[in-house]
Amino acid sequence: MADPIGAEIVVEQDDAPFSTPKRPSRMVRPTSKVRDTARQLEDTAIETRRNTRQTTRNVPAEEQIDRPTETRKSSGSGSGSGSSDGRAMLQKALDLLAESRRETKRLQEVLKEQMEMARDLKEAVAKQEQTVHEMGKQMVEIKEQMTEELQRVREQLETIATNATDGPQRSYADVTRLTPFLPHNDSRTLAAPPNPTDVLYCTIDVSRLEEDEARLSAGTIRATVENEVRSELDNPTWRCRAVTKDPKNPHRVRITCRDESEHEIVKRVAETKLTPRARILRDDLYPIRVDNVSRTAVLDERNEVRAEITEMLGRENDTEVAKIAWLSKRDIPKAYGSMVVYLKKRSEARWFINEGFFVAGGESGTTKAFERRDRPKQCCNCQQITNHKAYQCDRPQVCGRCV
Repeated sequence: MADPIGAEIVVEQDDAPFSTPKRPSRMVRPTSKVRDTARQLEDTAIETRRNTRQTTRNVPAEEQIDRPTETRKSSGSGSGSGSSDGRAMLQKALDLLAESRRETKRLQEVLKEQMEMARDLKEAVAKQEQTVHEMGKQMVEIKEQMTEELQRVREQLETIATNATDGPQRSYADVTRLTPFLPHNDSRTLAAPPNPTDVLYCTIDVSRLEEDEARLSAGTIRATVENEVRSELDNPTWRCRAVTKDPKNPHRVRITCRDESEHEIVKRVAETKLTPRARILRDDLYPIRVDNVSRTAVLDERNEVRAEITEMLGRENDTEVAKIAWLSKRDIPKAYGSMVVYLKKRSEARWFINEGFFVAGGESGTTKAFERRDRPKQCCNCQQITNHKAYQCDRPQVCGRCV
């Protein structure tokens, strides 16, 4: 067995204080006793290192991390400087391994979160694709429906154009003459139910009152009318339905009535009991224009409006006609012309305009809204074309024939 210590041992003065070597540079070989002692020490160190490695393998990594001091103490008694370095390196490796495990765990958690986010995004994209697909199907269906509608309308237009081209040309008189007369009792009743705008008013104009009579307000008119109507009807609790001012003309006061009988009573009381300068205006009329009307049905031989025309038109159309006026030129003998018909109810005027026809002398004329054309206003006092009226004129009076 080879000597583990070395081949040569240098003996200095400190190693043997009681012997003074004669030749300090001479190399002296160790004795057998010294070699045995050194071999025993080396075997003890090897055995100690072997036991330390075995103990480190059996103890868990966590205990090695938590108890570095105890391991160091337990192995310190039999190990040298080499074993201390090994333990330090082992402890450092364990620390790095624990840190690597923690970092790996953190990366796994981050990866798990990223996978969940990717899964959510994938589901959202799938929903969006499904929605887009459904919208595309709906657009295709709508396009098909529109194509069918357009094709149907085109066919109808072609049919109408073919019939108009192939059929004989008839005048308006032929069409109206062949149109049977139909009563409007049931049709208008169903088409135009009672309209809340058909309210009866008694309109009072107080613009001509003097300064001392200016106190005739809406409240005064209400009190006067209610007292007189209560005494006439012998009903002490009767009240006016409403008393309002015309928003377009504040000098006009309107009394709202419930029915025609009440309307007649209120008008009579207002005419007799209010001041003479307070004017009771006529009821509101609603004009409609009727074109293509037979001239002989409306005008007589002298080109004047027939006296019984209002009653005749009322019977033919089942309505209340207040008056009519011929719009076409009377000196030109045309077979058909235009007239304006004044009705008492707004709902009936709207119904005739929407219906498009009005019967006159057994023939139907076309209807539309009547548009008023303002004419030049002439004062009957000064005979000038102005915007004021005769009772407002402050100029000298002029004879109309002398102008």
